[in-house]
Amino acid sequence: MVRLERKGMEYPKRYDIKDAARYLGVAPSALRYWEREGLVSAERDGANDYRRYSVHDLIDAGEVVFYRKLGVPVKELHGYRSLSLATLDEALADTQSSIERRIAELEAVGARLARQRNLNACAKRLARGGMRPGIPAIKRLSPLDYDSERQWKLFVDEPWRYGIIVEAARPDVYREAAVDLPASEGETIWPENVEAGNRQEGGKATRSLECLLRIDPETNETNAPDLFAEAVRYGLRARLIIGSYLLAATEDDDDEGPRWDYYRAWVIA
Repeated sequence: MVRLERKGMEYPKRYDIKDAARYLGVAPSALRYWEREGLVSAERDGANDYRRYSVHDLIDAGEVVFYRKLGVPVKELHGYRSLSLATLDEALADTQSSIERRIAELEAVGARLARQRNLNACAKRLARGGMRPGIPAIKRLSPLDYDSERQWKLFVDEPWRYGIIVEAARPDVYREAAVDLPASEGETIWPENVEAGNRQEGGKATRSLECLLRIDPETNETNAPDLFAEAVRYGLRARLIIGSYLLAATEDDDDEGPRWDYYRAWVIA
């Protein structure tokens, strides 16, 4: 190790391993390990043999920290640190492309997380507020195409696209549907007449009630009969319930009891 000495200046400051580790954001044990691997070095105090790190030592160790954050294994760091300028830039360019892909993936996961939290909040709101007047947010329901890989992928990425239709005449039976697919993808099963399905007929809005539909995925038990009965108390001649998937969770706050599939739903007159 070259000692820096300049006229008119005190001997350059050295840092002990605790300070060095703190500045680098790593554990002291990491510095010891990297030293055993020959990646970093430090002077030794002549009095007690303690490690003493110069500013240059910290910069050198900071390069190791940087590469470790990039995901370069410790055993490969010797090779990284012996690359030429051109080869190193190529390696860094490849790493940058990989990181940009990871960032895009994380941004997509973050957007899905935010959407799911909004769906959870919607379920909590409906559970607290009960049935209330509301215009369906669903514009169109299409029959499921069980042979369509695109639809299966869609439900994995956007589970709220999974829809449900329950008829008042058969409240214990539900039909599966896809929510708001492009009109070019299959027929429309709700609204039956697309031209008249814009929620306005003769200037009078179609009546509907927003509610929380529950279905037990194991037994197919549902609260649809109760929702139809409650709609009658609102003076609504209920014809069917439509809904889009929100989440799956237990009903009780203590996480006990059966697990339900919850849907944001509307009872349609």
